[in-house]
Amino acid sequence: MTNKQNCDDYKQIGSYIPVDLALEFKSICASLDIFQSDAFEEMAQDWIAKKAHPDDSNTSVTAKPETIADLIRANRAKLRYCGLKNLPALAKGEALPTAGDFAIITSALNLPEEERKEIWQKNMQNFQILRN
Repeated sequence: MTNKQNCDDYKQIGSYIPVDLALEFKSICASLDIFQSDAFEEMAQDWIAKKAHPDDSNTSVTAKPETIADLIRANRAKLRYCGLKNLPALAKGEALPTAGDFAIITSALNLPEEERKEIWQKNMQNFQILRN
């Protein structure tokens, strides 16, 4: 697990919210056995997607990812504990997952086989173009 306090890929932010909202948030995180920072990251990604594309009815939660990096960024909180050692680099598009890591990612996200194939093929085609 990444120590977020000492990692350059993370930045602490803070906010004040009503007490009842804070208590409900903490309670739900505890009941789902997830870290509050992971839940907050997921909420921030959804909020940014809505604000960045206000006319688009499909937010990042429902939009189909085009690349493996898109897929990972949209689901980073879910993938954090899957044992992927280079998750930050994968999310930035700086690295490609191995076939085994890709299988772990798509299994954890319950991606349909057709969507798995489509994303893998697109990324491999882009990689071949960049190599030439």
